[in-house]
Amino acid sequence: MVSGRLLAVPPIPVGDHVTTKIGGFTFNLDSIWSTIIASSVIVILGFWLRRKVTSAVPNKAQLLWEILVGWVSEQVLGGLGPRYRHVVPIAVTIFLFVLAANWIELFPAFWHNTDYLPSPSADVNLTFALGVTVFVVTNAAGIHAKGLGPYVRAFFVKPRWLAPIRILEELLKPVTLSLRLFGNLLAGGIVIALLLALPIYFFPATIIFSVAWKLFDLFIGVIQAFIFALLTILYYQFAVGQEGH
Repeated sequence: MVSGRLLAVPPIPVGDHVTTKIGGFTFNLDSIWSTIIASSVIVILGFWLRRKVTSAVPNKAQLLWEILVGWVSEQVLGGLGPRYRHVVPIAVTIFLFVLAANWIELFPAFWHNTDYLPSPSADVNLTFALGVTVFVVTNAAGIHAKGLGPYVRAFFVKPRWLAPIRILEELLKPVTLSLRLFGNLLAGGIVIALLLALPIYFFPATIIFSVAWKLFDLFIGVIQAFIFALLTILYYQFAVGQEGH
């Protein structure tokens, strides 16, 4: 409050997107372009890292990559065994993509009506697509490992009255997985927009808080990518695991 009056803060665009309609469907162009940018960064870094890989003393980039792959491999091999090594590249890809999508909001925008580039992870359409992808992959793996009949019968083991709850729990996995990521990233974007909306005479405080929050947002982006990849591995483990394990 200044001189007895509340400071006027511009509206924060929650869920505001640059859109276009094609064939009756609405497309969020900013989320699409942010997703393309995040994917391109991962692909370019992948090819760059491939050229830098050496059997001698690894460089810093290769060392970080080996730490990431080593951690994912440890989780997969410990929970699923050597038979499911193919889950490692799936989990690593999900981690890197979610991380790039989370961190992209730290860069300035060029086509959006805010001062930061909106994270595609803050668009529920992308997070739900990721959740559905994990749901399809893990359930397909469970059916492939057990067979369709045994996989379906696993929902109706004793006590059978829990069958509806088991089915509902399985159907809600992609929803909870997507909303967890969406909520955290949307909240981060709102806080960044709020800090950037502070009046100019709070400029020093705005800069300090913005930098502090963006550093914290980097940490949150890593944690959310870590959780998403870990839950993917756990859902895969639950799907292919035997009853009682």
